[in-house]
Amino acid sequence: MKPFTYVQHPARVVFGAGSRSQIVREVEALRGDRVMLIAHEGSDEIAELLGSRVVLRWDEIVQHVPLDLAERARDAAEAASIDVIVCVGGGSATGLAKAIALTSRRPIVAVPTTYAGSEQTTIYGLTGDRHKQTGKSIDVLPRAVIYDPELTVGIPASVTGPSAFNALAHSVEAFYAPGCNPVITALAKEAIAAIRDSLPRVMAAPSDIDARGALLYGAYLSGVALGATSAAFHHKICHVLGGTFDLVHADAHSVVLPHAVAFIAPSIPDEMKSLGEVLGAEPAGALWDLAVESGVPTSLESLGLAESDLAEAAERATAGVATIAAPGNPRPCSEQQMLSLLRRAFAGARPTPGDAQ
Repeated sequence: MKPFTYVQHPARVVFGAGSRSQIVREVEALRGDRVMLIAHEGSDEIAELLGSRVVLRWDEIVQHVPLDLAERARDAAEAASIDVIVCVGGGSATGLAKAIALTSRRPIVAVPTTYAGSEQTTIYGLTGDRHKQTGKSIDVLPRAVIYDPELTVGIPASVTGPSAFNALAHSVEAFYAPGCNPVITALAKEAIAAIRDSLPRVMAAPSDIDARGALLYGAYLSGVALGATSAAFHHKICHVLGGTFDLVHADAHSVVLPHAVAFIAPSIPDEMKSLGEVLGAEPAGALWDLAVESGVPTSLESLGLAESDLAEAAERATAGVATIAAPGNPRPCSEQQMLSLLRRAFAGARPTPGDAQ
């Protein structure tokens, strides 16, 4: 076996239907007396459980965490003398909590209600001037995460499917991203199998708690996989589409992932063979088929991107992936090749191995 280095991040995970009832215990374990609760409307149950510990509620949550929003939330947290941040919601809620923890070093208790997985990573992102800047800091890693599949039942299908593909992308990239190793590959395989099997079930029967639990389990493992590696070729493209053109992050993943995999596949045959074994077919086509079966977006045009934006997107994405060292950027990509990839994603056609040319 090849030598490897694996940094296992410290984290506490509470998983299971009804586990949200343990939120007070997790906050108390962090000596939290003054809680900032970051959540959209509808988190009244969590607020009631926390009671008088909540000294600041924040419901202004925006994807990609704009810098001005982060600064206002930081100022409010400082003024309220908070000692613990509780975030309830998807990646945007977790992202705002991380932005506050980055400068205040206050611990986070995350209660994910989507499948973003960012609660398991040291990665943060802030957006300004049509550019999304990401970084890493152990200070933003939540100290405890409560996974309660019951909280995901009300998620609309339009959020559930793309959010699951966001998680799927984390595990797919873990096969080749910087930091990849046998431990993470094993986790990624387990995550992909769980998502592959449960996502169509959840989309067909949204109230199926067992299927929701399996999907949340896959997302959790995918978050661990991302947390141990880093954003690579596919993610850099999605960061451009979100940061520059304000596309929904999860939707961009469901569209781009099959095409990104088709492009890089010839350069990492061993990894693609392993991925294909989990998916049961050629990876790029299998991912697109799963997207269609699950009813998630498969074209950039359907997300509202204009065809006239493709040239700028290709220029920015090419520059972005060029900053990634191997193995995260397994195949050199010219601006023309990136434009061709994005055009295929814009049209939403099923990718084939020939698309890699």
